[in-house]
Amino acid sequence: MGFDLKEYQVRKATGEEVLVRNIYCIGRNYIEHAKELNHSVPNEPFFFQKSLPSLNISDKIYLPVNREIHYEVEIVLLIGKSGVSQSVDDSLSFINGFTIGIDLTDRNFQNILKEKQLPWLLSKSFSGSAVVSEFIDEEISDNFWIKINGETRQESNYENMLFSFQDQIHYLSNKIPLMVGDLIFTGTPSGVGILNKDDDVEIGYGEKLINSLKVNSISN
Repeated sequence: MGFDLKEYQVRKATGEEVLVRNIYCIGRNYIEHAKELNHSVPNEPFFFQKSLPSLNISDKIYLPVNREIHYEVEIVLLIGKSGVSQSVDDSLSFINGFTIGIDLTDRNFQNILKEKQLPWLLSKSFSGSAVVSEFIDEEISDNFWIKINGETRQESNYENMLFSFQDQIHYLSNKIPLMVGDLIFTGTPSGVGILNKDDDVEIGYGEKLINSLKVNSISN
């Protein structure tokens, strides 16, 4: 089976399609989320990655068999230029789009990896675990949210982040130069929980629904 790069593209509301290069995620960027998982609040940003095959631009979520998968709703940034941010103020120029996404997490496996002080990659990178929607040019300043079966489970605002969009881009790009097409999941608020087969999932911001997904299938 060949490696089809077209499978790893995201779309902007303008119709532009962008090839994804890397998927980065910041951990514990909302104080209440760190507390609900009994973690300390970080003094500086820390990041993990999701694999490229974890990208999911569909309207379906597939749950691995016999695994406890948690949803984590987040604002996701699309990077529009390559290089290193020279200052925090310069960092906004790297952003080519905003959307709402879901970082799906194999929580029990992640906890095992944490206990062994091992990287989280395998608990974060199963197929379809990086859910993203269509990107827009406008910053998402309204509260963003996720609903499961019509019930709001998470809702917050980027103003509640420990590290802003600019902070994240500046810090990350000075460790790993960013590339056009990189995605950054910017952190999840409190309220994470388990997904179950046949759940109806909605994500959006303010009064705007941007994606409806069905947890309607199970894969290995």
